[in-house]
Amino acid sequence: MAAINMKPVLVHTILCDDVRQEMGGKFSLMGLFESISAVSFPAVHPRFAIMNEWTGGRGEFTAKIRLLAPDRKTVISESDAKLALFNETQHHRDISLRFNTTFPAPGTYWIEMLLDNEQIALVPLPVQQINQQTVH
Repeated sequence: MAAINMKPVLVHTILCDDVRQEMGGKFSLMGLFESISAVSFPAVHPRFAIMNEWTGGRGEFTAKIRLLAPDRKTVISESDAKLALFNETQHHRDISLRFNTTFPAPGTYWIEMLLDNEQIALVPLPVQQINQQTVH
């Protein structure tokens, strides 16, 4: 009898400046954030990471992370990862690094998570304009 595939659930999505894997396999997340601020636009954000954690499934899947413009249609960047879960208690962390991402204008951008091309979650990423005096 063949093993039955069971789709995993997305436990969380975390945005941060960087992710490092330490000795022993633990991950360290640096600079967690929920929004991006810039003095002028278009703004280039030099580097950030998106970490998704999946669990509760069994089988092989393709996870996709897409950064969408405020219209929720225009794809700014995307990445794919293969997930292989052998039992329901196993966790899989998908870490996607973004470099020199251009945000053309302020607004709410969206981080879309798909599993086998099915939308699982949509997380807002507010990108706001601040004035020069606010920057420290």
